Amino acid sequence: MHAFFGKFLNFVIRDPTQPMPRFFNWMIATSNKSQPLQPIYLDHCSTTPIDPMVLDAMLPFLRESFGNPGTPHPIVGGVVQRAVREAREAAAQLINCRPNELIWTSGATEANNLAILGLAEKMPQGKRHIVTQVTEHSAVLEPCRYLESKGWQVTYLPVNQFGQINLRQLKNALTDSTSLVSIMWGNNEIGTIQPVSEIARICADRGVLFHCDAAQAVGKIAIDLGNVAVSMLTFSAHKLYGPKGVGALFVRDLNKKKLISPRQFGGGQEKSLRAGTLNVPCVVGLGAACKLAATHQKQWNEDIARLRDRFESSLLDRVKDTSVNGHRINRLPHISNIAFHGTDNEGLLTMLPELVASTGSACHAADFAPSHVVEALHLDRKPTECSLRFGFGKDNTIEETVAAANLVLNAVERFRATSK
Repeated sequence: MHAFFGKFLNFVIRDPTQPMPRFFNWMIATSNKSQPLQPIYLDHCSTTPIDPMVLDAMLPFLRESFGNPGTPHPIVGGVVQRAVREAREAAAQLINCRPNELIWTSGATEANNLAILGLAEKMPQGKRHIVTQVTEHSAVLEPCRYLESKGWQVTYLPVNQFGQINLRQLKNALTDSTSLVSIMWGNNEIGTIQPVSEIARICADRGVLFHCDAAQAVGKIAIDLGNVAVSMLTFSAHKLYGPKGVGALFVRDLNKKKLISPRQFGGGQEKSLRAGTLNVPCVVGLGAACKLAATHQKQWNEDIARLRDRFESSLLDRVKDTSVNGHRINRLPHISNIAFHGTDNEGLLTMLPELVASTGSACHAADFAPSHVVEALHLDRKPTECSLRFGFGKDNTIEETVAAANLVLNAVERFRATSK
C-alpha cells in the first residue's frame, strides 16, 4: 500500500522540492493508521450522531425487551408499551402538546406525506387548493406536485432575499377553496425562520389548516404548540441526536377531529392512521433525544450559535468575495450557508476531504442539481453553484471551528488560484 502511494505521489507531484497538497498529506496519514482519520463533522443539518445516552436507552429494547407492543402479556408486551408511552410523553413535552396528538412515523418525510396527502383524501371537490412556498423541502413539494397531477391547485409563494415569505402575499393567496397552508418552521439549507405565529393566526382567521415541517427546528429552538396554532407539525429523531428511521406527526385535537386519512393499512396501530408494528428501539430513542433536548437545548444552541458566528466571521474577514445566504439574525442556530464567489461548490468539497459539509439538502446530494432554495433568493449574483452549507452540532469544539475555517480558507484560495 505504501509503495503504491509513493509511486502515485511521484507521478502527480513532478517537483519533489514542493510541499505536497493537503489532500495527499491527508491520504498518507490515513493510510498509515489502522482506523481512518475522522474528518471535522459540520453536516448536522443532514443528520446528527446518536447521543450516548440515547443509545443506552435504546439497547435494552434490542436485547431483553424485544417484544411487540401489541403483545397482551404484562411483561413481554407491557414493558414495551410503557416505554412507548413514556417516549410519546417526552416528545409531547418538548413541543408542548398532548401525547395523544402524536403519531409515530418513520421520519419527517413520511409524516409530511401523511399530513398533506392524508388531508387531501378528506377534502371535498370545492376545497382542493394548497398554499406552500418555493423553498420547502422536497418532502412537501413533491406531495404538492403529485396533487397537482390529480387536479389540485397549488400556490407556491416566493421568498425575499433572506428566504422569508411575504404575509400579505399569503393572505392574498387564500381563497374559499384553500384547505391547507404548508410552510416550514426553519429552512434546512439556509436556516431562515418563517413567521410561524403570524402564519398560524392568518390561517386560523380564514379557517384554513396549517401544516409545518419542523424537522430542522425541533430541538434547536423553543417550540410551544400551546401558543402557536399549528394544525399539524412534523419532525425526525435523527436531526436532534436520535436514531434514523423514526419521527412523528402532531395533529391537533386528534381524538376529536379526524383531519387526515391513513396512507397505509393493516393492524390499526397509531389510531389506525399509520399501520405497522412500531420500531420500538427507535421510538424509545426519539423519546430519549427529546428528553435531552428539553433539558439542554437552550445551552447547546447558544454554544452552537457562537461557534457558527465565529466560523462565519473568520471567513468573511479573511476570504474576499464571500457572502452569507439567508437571514443573518432570524435563523436557526446551527446552519451557515456561505457563497464563495468565483468557485464551484462541488469542486470545493473535493478539496476538503478533512471536512464534512454539503452543497444543500442531503436528499438531493446525488443529483448535483443547483439548490432550489438559494436560487429562490433572487440575489444580484447567482450563488447557487458556489455555496456550501455548514451544520454545527453540540459536540463541535472551538478548535474544530478554527481548523475548519482555515481549511475552507485554504481550499478557496487554491481553487481560485487554479481557475484563473
